[in-house]
Amino acid sequence: MIIEVGKTASTKCTLSFGTHNGIFHCDEVLGIAILEIAHMETDACVVRTRNLDELNKLDIIIDIGGGIFDHHMAGFDVCRPTGEKYASAGLVWRGFAEEAIKNVMTEEGISINTDEILTIKEQIDREVIIPVDMEDNGEKISSHTFNFIPKFLPSWLETPNYDDAFSRVEAIMFDILKEIIKNKVVQVVTKRELQKRYKCINDGILEIPAQTMPWLEDVIKYNNNHNYDVKFVIFPYPAGGWAAQSVPPSIKRKFEQLVAFPKTWAGGNEKTLPQISGIQDATFCHNGRFFARANTKLSIIKMCKIAMRY
Repeated sequence: MIIEVGKTASTKCTLSFGTHNGIFHCDEVLGIAILEIAHMETDACVVRTRNLDELNKLDIIIDIGGGIFDHHMAGFDVCRPTGEKYASAGLVWRGFAEEAIKNVMTEEGISINTDEILTIKEQIDREVIIPVDMEDNGEKISSHTFNFIPKFLPSWLETPNYDDAFSRVEAIMFDILKEIIKNKVVQVVTKRELQKRYKCINDGILEIPAQTMPWLEDVIKYNNNHNYDVKFVIFPYPAGGWAAQSVPPSIKRKFEQLVAFPKTWAGGNEKTLPQISGIQDATFCHNGRFFARANTKLSIIKMCKIAMRY
């Protein structure tokens, strides 16, 4: 955990990271965020300086100093097997991704195997890290997850405190990257759980344990190979009762439905929907007819079956 950003290493810290001072860029801020996730249980400080004597006292130096995490040396041409050249963020991710992923797993109480960790490492490199590296290397890239970083630089109208700005934006990047890792880990566990539940599909209805389970992509892939078996996903609703959501035909058409709820139900609520639907504890149907709620699991199943008959 980073507890201080400054010009020299703090005696309060047991681990020290170094990078250059002045204006910051996405790649070294991301590199420091990776290091923080990989060392979450350790009090660490970030030293921002160009003084090599100071930098050489530190534990890990990135984006400066000519070490293994600096891509600015003359003749540097380290590339991924797929051809993309590394910048500091990519070099740090290559070195510390597995520790970062394991730390997030531990914090969330989730266990996945080594092959799955390496798969997540590669996915995040491709989706998140490579665009940042490409930008820092001066290659054309239209957008990436952390496009907002330059907005945190002090404006020309103020007396700049770059260390303070770096500290604030690194904390935001830390949170975002940690959530990205967590979501990837959760997707692995979700896939395992869905594989079990596909064996229990009941008349086009798949039950999942929670609305927050990221089921969409996996269910669509399953349907593509199984004659669109799953028409509705049902789950306990966080505010009480049960809910159902229509499965779309594809990711590109995710705002469409394989089966929609009846037109007459659209906008129905706990006062109007029981009479319209014939389900006495039906409580809601979205105007878009892709989402509905009822007080009981049995009733939400009946609503899905009516929709499929309709």
